Amino acid sequence: MIHSNLFAERVQTAFQPTPRGVVGLVDDLLSLCRLYQLRINFQDGHCAIHRLGADPQDSLDIPVPKSVFRAALARIAAICNEQHPESVTPYRGEGNIAVLPPVSQCSEKVVPPSTCFVSFTNTPSDQHLEMRFSSSSAGDGNRFTVLLRDKRTVTVIGHSLKYLQNASDHADNGSHGILSRMDSGEVLVGLFRVSDVIGVFSGDIREPEGSAEAVLVSQRQRALKEKGQGI
Repeated sequence: MIHSNLFAERVQTAFQPTPRGVVGLVDDLLSLCRLYQLRINFQDGHCAIHRLGADPQDSLDIPVPKSVFRAALARIAAICNEQHPESVTPYRGEGNIAVLPPVSQCSEKVVPPSTCFVSFTNTPSDQHLEMRFSSSSAGDGNRFTVLLRDKRTVTVIGHSLKYLQNASDHADNGSHGILSRMDSGEVLVGLFRVSDVIGVFSGDIREPEGSAEAVLVSQRQRALKEKGQGI
């Protein structure tokens, strides 16, 4: 029952109107794909939402304007074609969508990118969407440890590090971007302003002796003293 309540809460939150509109709705549904395999059928002004493989009594019925759900399906089709050109039509199709984690300078927990399989129909007489988690890049990448000046340590899973200059503000020192390889190319999974960073290291920060806190303090001191430390 707890899991059912949590599922209902998350789905209802995704369908709540926000300033992000249909784009936000689709983003939230794709994020849910990490947790649940969903089938959504539209009928008579409602979306019937089922978890694949779950008890039918756990399904949800959420009022949604037909125009909103059709716009969401159109957005799904557009994302498929952005990542894999001409892979679907506006009316139906299936394929994989790369789902990016939230890019944040505040969160210490960075979720790796994943892939969501989608199948949809968007015709005047039939509108439905099926979403299934396909894969994650968690096991296919490097661990980057970022030491921040506010004494936080962030771990990001990615494939490469790239310096990104702020073209609109030459006084800005730019940012460190961590990239991950997806089917559609490289995507940005972590972004940290240079002025906020002490150092970026490939792998975990480890030393043979001392507590974890002592190791981090030692590593920070080295990075501050030696500009060559880190990346």
